[in-house]
Amino acid sequence: MIARAVHQVNLGLPAPAVDLPAMAGLDLALSADNVARFGGDPRRYRHALHGISSPSEKMVSVAAVAAWRAGVLGIRADALSRLQLLPIDVAATVLGLPVDAVVPFTNGQTVDRFYWPLRPPGQFIARIGGFTGLGGRWDHPPTAPAPCGPGRWTVDVGTQRWQIDADVFGHVVALAPAESAVDAGPRTAQLVVRPTSYLAEIWPA
Repeated sequence: MIARAVHQVNLGLPAPAVDLPAMAGLDLALSADNVARFGGDPRRYRHALHGISSPSEKMVSVAAVAAWRAGVLGIRADALSRLQLLPIDVAATVLGLPVDAVVPFTNGQTVDRFYWPLRPPGQFIARIGGFTGLGGRWDHPPTAPAPCGPGRWTVDVGTQRWQIDADVFGHVVALAPAESAVDAGPRTAQLVVRPTSYLAEIWPA
């Protein structure tokens, strides 16, 4: 079986094609397109919103959390602030958590961007990258990982240096800036590479 880029929170979690809720004043179909444009999974976004009925002013917050859950890393801070505004049952539905796990998740995320209350101890967090010939990002195995802050690492891929930014739900992979400061401070996760693999793996530290 070929391993591919994936986040552990999505393993075994289907995201069937479903309709978005109708919402006056909000173009949720356009927002699903934007989720894809910013690196998220529009099917997972639609699945997170399926069956939710909230006033339009609340639905903006619901959609932000759903986009984050679908892997849009750039909306993380906004989604975390909006998550606390949602009724706990709605938050649970969008996140895919039991109701009694929402508060532990929210609290855990303040100290660990990779925290997920349902993850078994010692299980990997994410696989990132992959071979270009199989739909991945890299044409050489990544090497020389270096931490550059919470949820951020750089790796060598061939003659290029790449930057990885990640959290529990999503990641962004891009060419690293000319200067990337190494941060050897405390961290909750580590990046693991192997000489025969085109994937970089995030594991608990």
